[in-house]
Amino acid sequence: MPTREDITYFGAGPAFLPTTVLQSASQALLNYNDTGLGLTEHSHRSPLANQILADTKANLKGLLDVPDDYDILFMQAGGSGEFSAVVYNLVGVWVERRRRKAEKEIAASTEGLSQEELYSKVLERLKKEVAEELKLDYLVTGSWTLKASQEAARLIGPDHVNVAVDARKENDGKFLTVPDEKTWRLTPTKKEGGTGSAFVYYCDNETVDGVEFPAFPNCLESQGGDEEGERLVVADMSSNILSRRVDVGKFGVIFVSALRTVCPSTETAADEFAGWSTEECRYHWANTSHHP
Repeated sequence: MPTREDITYFGAGPAFLPTTVLQSASQALLNYNDTGLGLTEHSHRSPLANQILADTKANLKGLLDVPDDYDILFMQAGGSGEFSAVVYNLVGVWVERRRRKAEKEIAASTEGLSQEELYSKVLERLKKEVAEELKLDYLVTGSWTLKASQEAARLIGPDHVNVAVDARKENDGKFLTVPDEKTWRLTPTKKEGGTGSAFVYYCDNETVDGVEFPAFPNCLESQGGDEEGERLVVADMSSNILSRRVDVGKFGVIFVSALRTVCPSTETAADEFAGWSTEECRYHWANTSHHP
């Protein structure tokens, strides 16, 4: 029977974990920190559970150099659930920004409006802007971004989803490479003479199709404008988070399905990752391949 040391693991997920982490986890399931109870037997509302989350956040923040104005959330539904969550939340942000701007401009240009009249005019303008200007940009380089773009089209309608890249068109119907940025058809920003998109979405590493972005796309870099004039970038990093340094400040949202990379499918990232050292993380990534 082979030992763990005899195995070279190339699975794309669930994650391969260092033996020391699994040994620590197995002990925690029986008796966590000498409390006499296993980790899964403690209340998820207890100070102990809150401390696990706090420690995990602190470790992730340190490893990824997460800026102070960013937060780390632990959520249910996995990566596929975020296909919907991204749309619901960020389209909401886009609409609220437009609402505030409309309210301010209409109130300043039209005196003597009642609150009801102001509300009506703002709503009318918002409906027009949503119908004519709301766009979500998707870089479809594999099956995961294809599914994400399809979910967005289901939620808000295909007319609002701009597939700025479809790698199959450049690779004889297959997802093989990331097309040259010169071929991307992103929604023009204000600086480029357009109205901009609510966000630009891509998957940093498409495990099923073996396509990984070598670096942050140049055309998504900051244009030096105001917040509304910048492209808000969303990245699915479920299969390569912590495999290399990432400038988190370039992204509006980074989401990760934790079982892919930092814990087995029956655990949560908070349970496992809280006890990892930097050396264990490096060992983990040195011994794991992120393509099927």
